[in-house]
Amino acid sequence: MSQPELPEIDYSEPLNRAFAQIDAGVELAIVTFNDIVDQVRRWFFSVAPPVLLWVRRRLGEVREALREVVDRVERAAEHQTPVLALISTSFAWLEQVRMPVSGCVSAIGEPADDRFAAWTGDAATAYAAKVDRQRAAAAEVADRADFISRWLFEIARANVDYAIELARIVTALAGKLVEAAIEIGTVIDIPWAIEALAEATGDLVRAGLDNLLRIGERFVDAIGNVRDVQARLSDHSRLPGGEWPQAVRG
Repeated sequence: MSQPELPEIDYSEPLNRAFAQIDAGVELAIVTFNDIVDQVRRWFFSVAPPVLLWVRRRLGEVREALREVVDRVERAAEHQTPVLALISTSFAWLEQVRMPVSGCVSAIGEPADDRFAAWTGDAATAYAAKVDRQRAAAAEVADRADFISRWLFEIARANVDYAIELARIVTALAGKLVEAAIEIGTVIDIPWAIEALAEATGDLVRAGLDNLLRIGERFVDAIGNVRDVQARLSDHSRLPGGEWPQAVRG
C-alpha cells in the first residue's frame, strides 16, 4: 500500500527566514530614523521655527508608525517558537499516526498463516466480523489524524503568512527611511524629504496593517475550528458499533 503524501512545504524555514528579515529590518529602521533625527537637529538654528515645528510633527508621525510596527514585531516574535511547534506537531500527526495506521488498514485481516484461509463455520464468521471492525476503526483513526494535521497546519500557515507580510512591511519601511536619510543633504531638502517620508510611511503602514488584519482573521477562523476538532474526535457514530473495537481499546 502506498504511503500518504506529506504536505509539500515545511513552513519552518520560511518562518525563520521571515523573522531574520524582520530583525534586520527593524534594526536598520531604528538606526536610520535616529540618524535622520540627528541630521535634523544639526540644522535647528538654520530653520525657521514654523518649519521646524512642522518637521518635528511629521517626524513624530513617522516615529509612531515605526513604533506600531515594532510592537507588532515584538508580539509576533513571542509566537515564533509556538508556531514552529505547531508545524512539527502537524507533521508528527502524519508521520507518527496517520502513515503507520493507514498502512495497517489493508494489512488487517491478512492471514498470517495460510491455514486461516480454510476456516469455515461460526469461528470464521466471527473472525471476519472482528476484522471488519478493526479495519474500519484503523481507517477512522487515520482519517482523524489527517484532519487534525491539516487543522494544525492551517493555523501554522496563517502565522507564517503573517510573519512574511510583517517582514515585507519592515523591509519596505526601512527602505523608505534610508531613502529619506540620503535625500536630507541640505537644509532645503529637509522639509521635502520629511514630508515624503511621512506620507510614504503612513501609506505603507496602513496598507500593511490591513493585510495583517486579514491574515489575522484567517488565524482566528482556524483557531475557531477547535470545536470541529473536538466534535470530530468525540464522535463515535462513524465507528463500527458506535465504539472502538475491543482489540483497539485494549
